[in-house]
Amino acid sequence: MTSSNKLITLLNWVLYSLCGLITAFLFSWIILAQFNFGYSWLHDTLHIQQHADKYGPENRYRKNFQFTNSQEKIRLFAAINTSIHNHGAGLSAIKYKHPNGKELGTLLHHAEIIHLKDVANLLDVLKVLGALACISWIAFVILFLLKKIPRPNFKQQLLGITAFVGTASILVLLIGPVTVFYAFHEWIFPENHQWFFYYQESLMTILMKAPDLFGVIAIILTVLAMVIFIAMNITTHQTLNYFTKAPKPSINKKHSKIKTL
Repeated sequence: MTSSNKLITLLNWVLYSLCGLITAFLFSWIILAQFNFGYSWLHDTLHIQQHADKYGPENRYRKNFQFTNSQEKIRLFAAINTSIHNHGAGLSAIKYKHPNGKELGTLLHHAEIIHLKDVANLLDVLKVLGALACISWIAFVILFLLKKIPRPNFKQQLLGITAFVGTASILVLLIGPVTVFYAFHEWIFPENHQWFFYYQESLMTILMKAPDLFGVIAIILTVLAMVIFIAMNITTHQTLNYFTKAPKPSINKKHSKIKTL
């Protein structure tokens, strides 16, 4: 194999691994979204009720949020989750209620709705990118199956992706998760759209105890994605081995006849 062929093969393996990793993150996101990103558990783990009790009375735009209970906050988070996965539809109609069922007010003000619609638009783009990565990953698997291009070494691939994710995680910790979180928002969202909200001006931020909730969800998302990535590659590796293994040569046994006198 020439040096140029080796380089092309290496690039194919890198693209295959990255497409697989993006696909794994896509599946991880889809799974977590179905379970509201574990909010019902994280609500108690992150003490969001106590957080709302403290900052609810201080909100400048909405009143009485401190009177909502855990079930209501879980419902509100689920409503936002549903809306951002449906192009932001229904955000302005979300209302928060007292445990006795009385409506206390509309959850989101104008700036929050604009931000969440930006999030919904971002998710729409990421869905397309994730689908393209998934299609590309499947295409690579087919090419491996047809022996059009060399297959990567499973252990090396796993070590490479684990090193990549591990290095990225260490860099985030060194830079600071909050700094990375803020930088991400500055790069992604329109400059004239507000994305940072103090607890005193946003029930959404109180509800999600930002950025604490997002940090925990990011960890869960990454761990689940790595599990999915490993499972995808083990399954693919075994499947390719099964369909591409060379047939065993047949052995013709010559039976000699023994004549007895």
